[in-house]
This record gives sequence, structure tokens and C-alpha cells, in this order.
Amino acid sequence: MFKLELSHTLRAMTAFRADGIEELAREYQDYVIAHRVRRLLGGCLEPKAFLTIPEYAQRRMKRQQIAREIVTVKPFTTERLHIVDELTDELCFGMWRNPREINDFLRAVWRIGGHSILEHPNEFVAQVLLPHEIARLPEGGLEVARLYHACLRLGAAALSPDEMELAAQRVDAATQAVPLYLEEFVSSAA
Repeated sequence: MFKLELSHTLRAMTAFRADGIEELAREYQDYVIAHRVRRLLGGCLEPKAFLTIPEYAQRRMKRQQIAREIVTVKPFTTERLHIVDELTDELCFGMWRNPREINDFLRAVWRIGGHSILEHPNEFVAQVLLPHEIARLPEGGLEVARLYHACLRLGAAALSPDEMELAAQRVDAATQAVPLYLEEFVSSAA
């Protein structure tokens, strides 16, 4: 049942993105890690309730629809913008890839005094990843820590087009080194 629901949900999401199911699964994987990090940091970064794949997909499609309406439907309303902002926050959307979102996140982390997971890859692995995820990753999760640490550098790199391109290339390379490792994807592939 879960495999069928996962497959149906991911296919529905591809109606909004033609990049393929693996990219959508990676987007959800990014959400899960962002949620764990924000929950660990707490305070003003504390996320809303955790979303399952179907819940995430539903809200993601709603966000996409409203964002499209903002561009195409008149009159322009602040209500639509507010809804997109709320969904963006709930989905942790852009937290790892959008320089503005990254900088907002890092400012909030700075205000609460920082955290070792954002400075030390081994701490990231130990505190963010689950034991069975660490066990199934080729480098024991260090490739995941390198990926998200590289993503955090996108915020500063946004000030220079050359630095942004270099940082984006690093993120792309790090992304290719990280397989799908969440239990939802491993158990559904079996």
C-alpha cells in the first residue's frame, strides 16, 4: 500500500516538475534533513509538524499553484504572498539551495549562538542522521554532511556571480555523491 501511495504521490508531483522522480525524492530528502536540523536547533527555528511524503507533496503542489497564480492572476494580493511564505516555511523550501533563505537561516542560527552540527561534519552525522541511514551510506554519512555544509556556503557566495557558480558546482558534485538513503525510499524500492 505504501509503495503504491508513494509512487502515486511522486507521479502527481511530476505534473508540476518535469525533472523526474529522483529529483523530487531528493527534494523531500532535503526537507527531512532541514526539518531535523531546525528541530535540533529549536527556538525561532523550530519547524511545524513533520510532513509525510503525501502531506509534503500536497503542500508543495499547493505552493506551486499559488505561486503560479501570483504571476498570472490579477489582482495581485498580499494574501497569496502570505500563503506562499507560510508554505515555504512549513516545507523548509529553499533552505538548502536559495541564498536568501540560507542567509535568513544562518542569521537566525547566529542569534541563538550557533551549533556544532553546522561546523563539524562528524557532529552533523551523529546528531542529524539516523543510525540505519549512517549504516547504509558509503562514507558513513560524511557525504551528507559535506553536501549540506556546501549548501550553506551558497548564501555568502551569492554576492559574487563567479563565487556563486563555483559554490553551485560544489553543491552539484556533492549532491551526486549522496544516494537516496531515507527509510521511505529504501523500503519502497524493495
